[in-house]
Amino acid sequence: MSEETVYKAEEAAKLSVHKSLPAYLLIGVGTVLLLAYLFNIDLMEVLWPGFVIAPGLLLMWPAYKSTAEEQSKLAFLAVPGAMIVTTGILLFAMNLTDHFEAWAYSWPILIAAIAGGVMYITRFDSNDRLQERAHKFIRVMFMTFIGLAFFFEIIVFENFNPLMSLGLIALGSYLLVRERKISKPA
Repeated sequence: MSEETVYKAEEAAKLSVHKSLPAYLLIGVGTVLLLAYLFNIDLMEVLWPGFVIAPGLLLMWPAYKSTAEEQSKLAFLAVPGAMIVTTGILLFAMNLTDHFEAWAYSWPILIAAIAGGVMYITRFDSNDRLQERAHKFIRVMFMTFIGLAFFFEIIVFENFNPLMSLGLIALGSYLLVRERKISKPA
């Protein structure tokens, strides 16, 4: 099979997926609307954070379309885009749980989103050190978030939940297993 034939087949497959995307989108929207009707769910009450997430995704679009060969001049918008998307996701989670007090300890996740946006912009760079540092920073921010969450929920809000104990046990077990795998000689 020649390279031209393979190329044409790949292009035909891409075109086929692009042509069927509107159909999948209509099926998905129809399914969501039907389920909302059947279960008497007010979609605007649940999905309003999408109005925050959508502009963030639009800001991330230039970085998404960038390639290793051609980086978009607007790729830097991925950093505020990541923060806006993260804010929307946090709003969605807090809206579902009706626990907006969580803003008191959610700020480390927003700071981690900055590092995530930078990592996304520089994903084609060969500088592994930057990626490694950003990964470590994000882990530190998530651990800070978890620590602050336990502090605020248990001490400040006096809102103890047995799931928190299970979460601590699961996190500690995961860290132990991961440490043993890392330190195990090959």
